[in-house]
Order: sequence, then C-alpha cells, then structure tokens
Amino acid sequence: MMYHFIKQLIKISLFFFFRKMIVIGKVNIPEKGPLIIVANHPNTLMDSLIIASITKQRIGFIANAGIFINKLVNTIFSYFNVIPIYRKKDINPGEKPDNRNTFIKCHEYLENGGTFIIFPEGSSYYELKLRDIKTGTARIALSFEKLKNFKGNLKILPIALDYSDAIQFRSMISVTVNKPLPVSDYKKAYATNNFDTVKKLSNDIRKELLKNIPHTSSKNQEDFLIKTHKFYSTYVNPKANLFVNTQKSLELRTQISKAFNYLNKHNSTLYKDTQNNVLLFFKSLEQEGLTPGFFTDQFQRKNNIVVLGTYMLKFIIFLPLYLLGILINYIPYKLPSKIFEALKIDIEYKTSVQMVAGLLVFPLFYAVEIWLYRYYISTVFWHSILLIVLFLISGYIAMFYYTELKRFSRILRFYFFIKDDKKVALLKLRNKILKTLKETQKSLV
Repeated sequence: MMYHFIKQLIKISLFFFFRKMIVIGKVNIPEKGPLIIVANHPNTLMDSLIIASITKQRIGFIANAGIFINKLVNTIFSYFNVIPIYRKKDINPGEKPDNRNTFIKCHEYLENGGTFIIFPEGSSYYELKLRDIKTGTARIALSFEKLKNFKGNLKILPIALDYSDAIQFRSMISVTVNKPLPVSDYKKAYATNNFDTVKKLSNDIRKELLKNIPHTSSKNQEDFLIKTHKFYSTYVNPKANLFVNTQKSLELRTQISKAFNYLNKHNSTLYKDTQNNVLLFFKSLEQEGLTPGFFTDQFQRKNNIVVLGTYMLKFIIFLPLYLLGILINYIPYKLPSKIFEALKIDIEYKTSVQMVAGLLVFPLFYAVEIWLYRYYISTVFWHSILLIVLFLISGYIAMFYYTELKRFSRILRFYFFIKDDKKVALLKLRNKILKTLKETQKSLV
C-alpha cells in the first residue's frame, strides 16, 4: 500500500516538475513479469522514478552498492526491492567485485514474476549519448533462463529517456518504450557459446536504446547538436520547437544527430563549417544577452510600440497574482535548490534532489500557510480548498510572470542597446547557416 501511495505522489510531482512528459509505446510494457527493464541513465534517481511511474506493476531496482550506507537506508531499500550490485569503485582497492549474491537475489525476484530496472551503462552522467553497455544485464537474464531451461518467459524491455535538459526544472522528457526482447530467442546461441551470446544480447540492448537516443561522441559535439536543433526549430521548422511539439522536437534531435554523424564521415569540411558557424552564432547571441527568436522573420516584422505595449498591459493585469505567488511560493521554490547546493553532490543528482525536496517542502509550507489562515482569518472548509487552488494558480502565474520579465528585459536591450551593425551581422550569419543547412537538407529530414 505504501508503495502505491508513494507512486501517486511521484506522479503528481513529475506533473509539476516537468513542462511536458511524453510516453511513446506504452502498450509495449508487459503488465507482469518476469521482466527486466533496461534504460539509459543521464539523471540518477529521476530516471528510476519516471520509469516506475509509467508501469502498472510494482518494480524493483538494481542500484550501486555504494548507496547502501547504513541499516536504516538498507531497510528502506529492502522494502522497495532495491538490490545492490558491486562495481570496482564500491569495494576496496585490489579487491574484485563479487556479485554472486546479487545474481541469486535477481533470480529469486524474477522467479516470483517480478519486474526490476537495471541501467546497463553502470553509472549516471549528465550527457545525451549512450555509453558502453555492461554485460551484467545479459548475464543475469541468460543465467536465469538457463536455470529455467529457457522456459522462464523472461523478457528485456528497452526504454530510452531523452531529456530536453536533464538538470533543469520545467524541462521536458520523452520516454520511448520499445518492444520487449524475449530472452528465450538466445537459447541456441547460448548453448553453442555462452560468452559470445552475452555480448550479442548486450549489443542488441544497445541497438534498441540507440534507436531513440541522439548519438554524440563528445561534449563539443553534444553542444553542437543542441544548438543546431535550436537553430533548426527556430528558423526552419517552428513546429518542431520544444514548446510546440515535444515529441516531434525530440525526434528531430535524434534525426539531426544521425545526419551530422553521416556528414562528418562523408564531408568533414561542410560539417566543420556548419559547426563553426552555428557555435559562433550562439556565442554572439549569448554575449549580447539575446535569444534566437529575435532574428526570426516573424519578430523582425513586429511593431516595436505594439510589442512593448502588449508586455506592459500583461504586467499590469497579472501583477497582483504575481505578487501573491511570490509571497506564497518563493521560499518553498528556492529551498530545494539550496538543499542541493548544501549537499555538494554531483550535478546528475540535481533534479532528483530538487523534486524529492519539493515533494516535502511545498506541502509543508502550504499546510503552515493554511493553518495560519484558519487560525487568524477563517475556519470555513471551502475557504481552505479555494486557498489551495489559489496557491497553485498564483505559483504558475509567478513563474510565467518572471519568465516574461526576463524576456521583456531582453527586448528592451534589443531595441535600445544593440547596435544596428551588430544586428545586421547576426542576420547575415543566420542566413549563411540556413544556406548551409539547405545543402545538407536530405540528411536532416
């Protein structure tokens, strides 16, 4: 019962934390085990929470042994069926990881029709690319089926996670569920050569995940991909903008990564020219405190007075709710970030810590504020209900208002502080990149 209660809280938290969460292929998720879910791992605990939220059955987790730090934590992990797996970094220098007990626990869990998540990359890093796949998943799956004479009906379910920004609040996430891989299909190969079959299954898992994950080979290429995607969706295909169509946008990013990897192999000069121009364009925008939207044809045609007047009217209308939202939500909004900073842990844990902290902080502050209202003003029940609704609405409006204020400041800068020759230079560079992209159009679509 506790598991399902916490699961509902997580679903609510994910709804507020992400601007959009798109799940593709949910029908591919079996309703019961034995099942091993495999996924890429850019965002530590958040990856597990997202996957757990979309599955009907209760699931367990394979986690690094390093997080089992004391009896209390171990007891909690035991309730949630978290099974430790040992890596070299989790043991003393000179020792070898011994995961025989891990395999036994996994087999027992699967024997009872269980479902668990394992991240075959072995560690979590804030990056787009899929890292090397460890063989542990394949060895667990094949050894289980061997014990069952390959009649255990075990399946491996690949799930690809693609974040618009894995550490950013109100970002977006695309979850793609591929069709399960029946482990029994590897029976003949395993009987012939079990070592090669482990490698083949691991490679097949990688291939399934790569279908829906952008491929990059370095941080520089990843930065290039993100900026090209932004450029393309701003100037070439606005319908693929993250804020318009999340699914189409994230699919486009995967297509662009494939196209540029192809281009890099077959026309490295054009690839480097495109890369240099795109990075220069965005560096120039950053230096001027601008965004790509200022150089769209649509914005260029807008009347300055109308734009400024519209913003001022918007600010006047929403000012009361903005001030109320700040008063009510500022402290619980800021606290999760402060908690993460105080912990001084890796950036990959940022969203996980912020969401879990927000799950505790916001209800606590709301409860205190409602108690103060009932104690000093009114004890009428429906007043309290309206107050909760007002808290949520004012919080959203406060975020919207703050975002619009930042945009307005950039608009003022663009209209009154950026020199015309700089604007012309950026437009010329934009057009040069557009011309280059047309040369590679066949690769990009």
